[in-house]
Amino acid sequence: MEIKRTKKEELTDDDYDHMNKVAGYINRHTAQRPDGDVEDSNWRYSLMNWGYDPCKS
Repeated sequence: MEIKRTKKEELTDDDYDHMNKVAGYINRHTAQRPDGDVEDSNWRYSLMNWGYDPCKS
Protein backbone atom coordinates (compact mmCIF):
# COMPACT_ATOMS: atom_id res chain seq x y z
CA MET A 1 0.00 0.00 0.00
CA GLU A 2 2.96 2.26 0.54
CA ILE A 3 3.71 2.25 -3.19
CA LYS A 4 0.13 3.33 -3.97
CA ARG A 5 0.59 6.42 -1.80
CA THR A 6 3.85 7.38 -3.53
CA LYS A 7 3.79 9.96 -6.29
CA LYS A 8 4.72 8.56 -9.68
CA GLU A 9 7.78 10.84 -9.90
CA GLU A 10 9.09 9.45 -6.61
CA LEU A 11 8.90 5.75 -7.52
CA THR A 12 12.24 3.96 -7.65
CA ASP A 13 13.42 1.14 -9.89
CA ASP A 14 12.91 -1.22 -6.94
CA ASP A 15 9.28 -0.05 -6.67
CA TYR A 16 8.71 -0.80 -10.35
CA ASP A 17 10.39 -4.20 -9.97
CA HIS A 18 8.09 -5.02 -7.06
CA MET A 19 4.97 -3.90 -8.95
CA ASN A 20 5.97 -6.07 -11.92
CA LYS A 21 6.50 -9.03 -9.60
CA VAL A 22 3.03 -8.59 -8.07
CA ALA A 23 1.34 -8.14 -11.47
CA GLY A 24 3.13 -11.21 -12.85
CA TYR A 25 2.12 -13.35 -9.88
CA ILE A 26 -1.52 -12.27 -10.14
CA ASN A 27 -1.61 -12.89 -13.91
CA ARG A 28 -0.10 -16.38 -13.55
CA HIS A 29 -2.28 -17.29 -10.61
CA THR A 30 -5.57 -16.09 -12.12
CA ALA A 31 -4.87 -18.26 -15.18
CA GLN A 32 -4.96 -21.27 -12.84
CA ARG A 33 -8.49 -20.58 -11.58
CA PRO A 34 -9.97 -23.79 -10.16
CA ASP A 35 -13.39 -25.08 -11.18
CA GLY A 36 -16.35 -24.53 -8.93
CA ASP A 37 -16.92 -22.09 -6.10
CA VAL A 38 -13.74 -20.20 -5.22
CA GLU A 39 -15.13 -17.96 -2.47
CA ASP A 40 -13.49 -19.93 0.38
CA SER A 41 -10.62 -21.45 -1.60
CA ASN A 42 -6.90 -21.31 -0.89
CA TRP A 43 -6.51 -20.00 -4.45
CA ARG A 44 -8.56 -16.89 -3.64
CA TYR A 45 -6.87 -16.32 -0.29
CA SER A 46 -3.47 -16.58 -1.93
CA LEU A 47 -4.41 -13.86 -4.42
CA MET A 48 -5.88 -11.73 -1.66
CA ASN A 49 -2.51 -11.85 0.14
CA TRP A 50 -1.13 -10.04 -2.91
CA GLY A 51 -3.90 -7.42 -2.86
CA TYR A 52 -6.25 -8.89 -5.46
CA ASP A 53 -9.69 -10.34 -4.76
CA PRO A 54 -10.95 -12.31 -7.77
CA CYS A 55 -14.50 -12.32 -6.34
CA LYS A 56 -14.85 -8.54 -6.44
CA SER A 57 -16.25 -6.99 -9.59
